[in-house]
Amino acid sequence: MATTVQTNFIELLKRSAPMHISLAEELSELLQISLDSVYRRLRCETDITLSETFAICKHFNIPLEALSEVNSNMVAFRINKLTADSESFYQYLQVLHGDLSWMMKYPNHRLIYAAEDLPVFYHFFFPKLAQFKMMYWNKSILNSTALQGRKVEDIQLPSIWLEEVPKLRDMFMSIPTTELWNDDTLKSTIQQIKFYWEAGFFAEKQTVLSVLEDLDGILAMASKQAENGKKYNPLKDQSNDTEYSLYGSELMIGNNTVFLTSDTHQASYIGHNSFNFIRSNNRYFNEITESWLNNMISKSTPLSLVAEKSRNQFFKGIYNSVDKFRQQVIQD
Repeated sequence: MATTVQTNFIELLKRSAPMHISLAEELSELLQISLDSVYRRLRCETDITLSETFAICKHFNIPLEALSEVNSNMVAFRINKLTADSESFYQYLQVLHGDLSWMMKYPNHRLIYAAEDLPVFYHFFFPKLAQFKMMYWNKSILNSTALQGRKVEDIQLPSIWLEEVPKLRDMFMSIPTTELWNDDTLKSTIQQIKFYWEAGFFAEKQTVLSVLEDLDGILAMASKQAENGKKYNPLKDQSNDTEYSLYGSELMIGNNTVFLTSDTHQASYIGHNSFNFIRSNNRYFNEITESWLNNMISKSTPLSLVAEKSRNQFFKGIYNSVDKFRQQVIQD
């Protein structure tokens, strides 16, 4: 490995390794070499081999593209290989939790979410909606054979999925967040519920109304967070000290874009295949993502803290969309 590339790689490695470990001892155990050999590599006196590089990148979650400082038009993404198997969706939930945990190790971490659709974390505070969405994703998007031909009320979700839900709630409550919504942020969720209702996948009208009641709860949660500028847990009816800000956009967002950022690490997440996502740590791609988000936010209306009139007008329009469908269900 060329010295300049190895020097850059080692600096990135030091930033990526957990603060509580001894990097030299960790590498010695990982690569099965002596501490003296490790230190020679860290001082660039000995080249790090290709096989060692792969092992280190895998162990510390470092993208191989980080070895190059060349501004390339080619960007590598990490994907989630979702299938119809229940274990696959469980791993998806674990990735959500793991990535938030990873970013929260670093100073001044923040989650920025441009929400073409309802941000995924909100579902996990509302049991009826969470049940519906996880069932919808697996039945209609992943085509799980175990869920076909069954009514919503008859489906029991795997317990291992439900075990991940509280972890995701707690993580979301702990990370400072900036969100960008528009008038259509809840549109796809309403359409999914409407499709299942009209297709006869709900056995009882009350089930649909309960799911719509959870949508009302999500709007109340987001509105309260924006009002206080702090995260709010509706299950405990209490706010905490985690910073929250909300912006309303009149522009089309286009797709769900999530940006995890801190003083030292960044990652971009782009919506993929309905509810899935692809991730990149590419420095140039992150710069483009951050620039796009900053531009979108600069052209949006702040809805947090003192913006009471704008906030009420924004949420009133979305409440009306939910209530319009609720009245349709009641009258059917």
